[in-house]
Parts: sequence; structure tokens; C-alpha cells
Amino acid sequence: MAKIDKRRRNARPSKYRPRSEAQKTRRKELWAAREADRRLGRRVSEEEALTQRLGELEAVLRDQGHVGVHNRRHVKPLDEIEDDAQRFAVLKARVERLEALWAINQRKRETRGKIIIGGALLAELADLPVADRDDLMERLVDILDRRVDRVRDRLTVRELLGNPPLALRPGGDLEEDAETALAAAGEQLPDFDAMAQSALAETEDEAAEWDENDAAEAAIGEAHSDPS
Repeated sequence: MAKIDKRRRNARPSKYRPRSEAQKTRRKELWAAREADRRLGRRVSEEEALTQRLGELEAVLRDQGHVGVHNRRHVKPLDEIEDDAQRFAVLKARVERLEALWAINQRKRETRGKIIIGGALLAELADLPVADRDDLMERLVDILDRRVDRVRDRLTVRELLGNPPLALRPGGDLEEDAETALAAAGEQLPDFDAMAQSALAETEDEAAEWDENDAAEAAIGEAHSDPS
């Protein structure tokens, strides 16, 4: 096979006619139009998914006693928003807001469920005859001894159950006091004042977050409706 000099090969004139400036401009316009179509297709697909998710979130929250998003203040029904970009932005903001509400609601339900289970066990323990009560208490203490590790949690449980034979730390002595058990486990007594302040701050943060979401949605509507 004959060897071809690359310099000579690259210097050969192209068999294709060079594009004119008009052709180049037309090609760029076609690429831009296709990209716009692809973006529109992606947005439409995402809008359908968001609409479906919004309906699901509204349904489950309504079943749990929460009103739908259309009953909140500063809210306009989506079908009344004519501008496509504005409708998509508002829809996305509403889904994000309800996702956050759903997550908060689930955490509260989980906490409430644990309280209900614990309350039911305590009520059962109080209503049983003495002989059966001792058997249930023994089983309950065995479960707590295997499942609860933190000293302060075990101290709370022991006080709630009337000081059953439950050591303040796994493998510890029944006569061990709280300070000794905490020191042995490397724990410290909680700062109750700081805990109370933290709980109040979380409540205030949640309220501020909802106000910010309402303001953001209103700002989205104003930004898209402002002709300037």
C-alpha cells in the first residue's frame, strides 16, 4: 500500500462547497429550534410528573386532616395561570412545599406512634393482676435492657416504670447512681435549658419557612406577570 504524505493529503481542496453565512445562520437557527423543542419536551414531561405528585401529596395530607394547597392564602389555582413558565415555576414550588410538609408530618406521626405504643403497654401493665403484671414487667425490662443503651434514656424509663430492676447502663450494677453511670458511659447530663430553647427555635423556624414559601410563590407570580 502506497504511503500518503499527510501534509499533501491535508492540503487537498475539499470536495464540499463552503457554506455561506446565510447557510451557517440557518443551521444555527435549526439547532436552536431543536434544542428549544427538546427543552419544552423535558419541561412538559416534568410538569406532568409534578402535577401527579402534587395530587398525591394533597390527597394523603387531606386524608390526615390537612387542607389542600388551594385553600392556603396567596395561592392561585394552576389552571388559571396562562403563562407556561409561570405555571411550571409555581407548580414546582408547591410540590416542594408539600414535600416538606409531608416529611414533617411523617416525623410527627412516627413520634406519636411510639408514644401511643408506650402508653398502651403502660396501661396494660397497670390493669393486669399482680401475678401477670410481674411477668409482663420482667419481659418488658428484658426488652428495654437489650434495646435501650443511653444512660439518660434508661433512667427515664426506670423512673416511669417505678424503679424496676434495670441498670442505668448495659452490664452495669443495679445500685449504680446516675452520675457514676454517665461517667462510665462517657455521657453528660443534658442541658435542659438549651433543649427548651432549641425546641422553641425549631418551631419559629418552621413558621418562618412557611411564610418564606408563601412569599416566594407570590414573588414568582409577580415576576412572570410584570410586563417590564
